[in-house]
Amino acid sequence: MVGQRIRYYRKTKGLTQEELAQGICSVSYLSKIEKGDAKSSEEVINLLCERLGISPEEVDNNEILEMLNEWNMMMVHRKFKDADSFFPVLNGKMKLVFEPELLVKFELFKARYLLINDKIPEAEEILAKVNTYHLELSKVNQFYYYSFNAFYYIFIKDYKSALRDIKKAEDLYSFIDLTVTEIGYLFYLIAVTYSNLYRISTVNQYAYKAIEIFDKEYNYSRSADCQILLGISSRRVRNYEQAIYHFNQALKYSKPFKDDYTTGVIYHNLGFVFSCQKEHKKAIEYLLKGLDYKGSDSENVINTYYLLSKEYYNIKDYKNSKKYLDQGIGLIKQKDEYYFHFKMLDYILTDKDIKDIEEFLSKDVIPYFEKQNIWEYLSSYSERLADIYFDQSLYKRASIYYRKANNSRKKIF
Repeated sequence: MVGQRIRYYRKTKGLTQEELAQGICSVSYLSKIEKGDAKSSEEVINLLCERLGISPEEVDNNEILEMLNEWNMMMVHRKFKDADSFFPVLNGKMKLVFEPELLVKFELFKARYLLINDKIPEAEEILAKVNTYHLELSKVNQFYYYSFNAFYYIFIKDYKSALRDIKKAEDLYSFIDLTVTEIGYLFYLIAVTYSNLYRISTVNQYAYKAIEIFDKEYNYSRSADCQILLGISSRRVRNYEQAIYHFNQALKYSKPFKDDYTTGVIYHNLGFVFSCQKEHKKAIEYLLKGLDYKGSDSENVINTYYLLSKEYYNIKDYKNSKKYLDQGIGLIKQKDEYYFHFKMLDYILTDKDIKDIEEFLSKDVIPYFEKQNIWEYLSSYSERLADIYFDQSLYKRASIYYRKANNSRKKIF
């Protein structure tokens, strides 16, 4: 068995037999060790393993499988600090493993771990490597591959690809042995994907299926995640009373367990609901609570800064509006949706000429949200441009964008 491990790690590191054997043993002797044909010298084995950076000790594969599953469940249960502490221990143990099924499973779980820790390029590299042979994997590892690939696509906002892969994972789950909580997490991930595609009825279908599982398993932090999705769906269809209900349900889960970040997300979304209802001061109150819980130094507050800037502008508090505008712009790293939100607010705050706003909306903002299929904002910005044209008595142009706004709203279902 040690010979097979030596061969595996030699190939993994891109070494020839000549390169590995140099100064330790003959190439023919190494070849026999790898094939299990030679009675191995302990000294030679130790030297070969040392050169490869692995241990000559054997491991219990069942023990490794248990450790892998335990690490994965830490992430499923959002015990991220435990997962951080466990990773170095498991990583050390994996250096003793030769079994391909376990090695692939470790790589897949590691990709998930890297995504959770916002190390997207490293996760992408692992998933791209596994992609080259993913059709040869066992059904369970295929399930994890498709699930984590979908998770990756959600991170990079390629939601159509995420949907393609998460549906493949769904096709596999009934054929493999998963924990009930893992099935609940699958339903949750499907709901997240549909939420980003504005497929409201399907979001609700999967979110309720996930909640049923998480509540039975007492996994209330994940139940809170599902209630947040249901609240967002209700807000998007302007059922504000139902949205507030779901967000308050989520608070019942998050606050007793001192899940500050999730509590911050909930308060942000409650602020968003009151913003939609034009209750500007109440919106600001909840958005500021959201900042308190999320932590104002986090990059995850950019959406809250945007809404605060917008709401302070609505109550004519231009100083605070500019404050949060500047803080939000400082966090922008690429031309994503918040680049356009903040730029639009900046145009308004600095009294840009209406022609500049009109051009920015028609040539930059609306095409971006249309390309990204972000129907909610495509609708609102199209309506804003239509109003500008209407006020200028350009009724034909106005009708084009009113129609675009209405068609966008119809796609939120």
